[in-house]
Amino acid sequence: MRNKAFGFLTLMCAGLWVLGCGSDSPCPAGEISCDGVCIPAIDPVLEGPQGIQENIFSGPGPVGSCTASSCHGTQNPQEMLELSSAAVSAENLIDVESEQVPGKGRVVPGDVSASYLYNKITGEGIAPDTQPMPFGGSALCDEKILAVEAWIAAGAP
Repeated sequence: MRNKAFGFLTLMCAGLWVLGCGSDSPCPAGEISCDGVCIPAIDPVLEGPQGIQENIFSGPGPVGSCTASSCHGTQNPQEMLELSSAAVSAENLIDVESEQVPGKGRVVPGDVSASYLYNKITGEGIAPDTQPMPFGGSALCDEKILAVEAWIAAGAP
């Protein structure tokens, strides 16, 4: 079942990437539209944590990034979660317990539903009196959420 889910997610991400490069896309080849802004296409399985880092945690887009305004940067990161580089992000996310929900992992490789990072970016199943990420009422675009989902489902390589 897990292999079928992984295959479906990979196929879905590949389809989004191809659609982003099609002739009907408002973006140049190799880019996708993220809430009206063209960003590099994201292949979380091939790019791994570096791709997630560059395109989501530190990356471009209408919402900004997780490291903007020092939310999860190097100085006093919120919830003790620094996301300043791919290596630091992997160290602080993968198989690490959430600060907000004890007993739940931030990223549980291969298990999207057990990964609190996914809850925080979708706004579903988050701790009481907390907010979805990013702050400010603007959600990540669907393409970025799907990339994080596919990365976790693939084992957070």
